[in-house]
Amino acid sequence: MEKKLQDLLKEAIEMEEKGYKFYQEASKKAKDEVVRKTFDFLANNEILHIESIKELYNTLKDKGELPQIELEDKKRQRMKDLSIFSKGIKELSEKIKPDDDDIKTCEFAMEFENNGYKYYEKMLKEAKDENLIKLLKFLLQEEKEHYESIMNLHTYITDSANWYMYEEGSFPQG
Repeated sequence: MEKKLQDLLKEAIEMEEKGYKFYQEASKKAKDEVVRKTFDFLANNEILHIESIKELYNTLKDKGELPQIELEDKKRQRMKDLSIFSKGIKELSEKIKPDDDDIKTCEFAMEFENNGYKYYEKMLKEAKDENLIKLLKFLLQEEKEHYESIMNLHTYITDSANWYMYEEGSFPQG
C-alpha cells in the first residue's frame, strides 16, 4: 500500500507541476491584463499544492508515515488578492479585447482543472489516512475554486456585457 500511495503522491506532484508550467506560460502569452493576472494567481497557487504534496511524499518516503500538515495557514500565506474581478470594472471594460488565444487557453485550463478534480476525487475514494484525506479535500476545494475563477474569466472575455451587469449587480427589470 505504501508504494502505491507514494506513486499516487508522485503523480499528483507531476500533475501540479504541469499546471504550474501551463499557467506560467499562459500568463506570458495572455493578451489581456486580467487574463494574465488570473493565470499568475493560479500559477502561484500551484506552488502551494506542490509544496504540500511534496511534504507528504517526502515524509512518507523517509519515515513511512504521513505527517500532519496545516493547509489553511499555508493557503493564507500564499493567497494573493484575486479581486481583479471586483475593482475597476469601468476601467476594465475599456481595456477588454477578446482574443481567441485567451479564450482557448481558458477552455483548456477549465478542462485541466476538471481533470485534476476527478483525479483527486478518485484518490479520496481510496484514501484511508486522515492526513491524506485532509490534503485531498483541500486540493479538491482548490481545483473547484480554480475552475470557477477560470470560468469567470472565460465569461469576462466572451460575454463581457453580461459579466459586467452581473458584477455590478444590475439586472434588467421586466
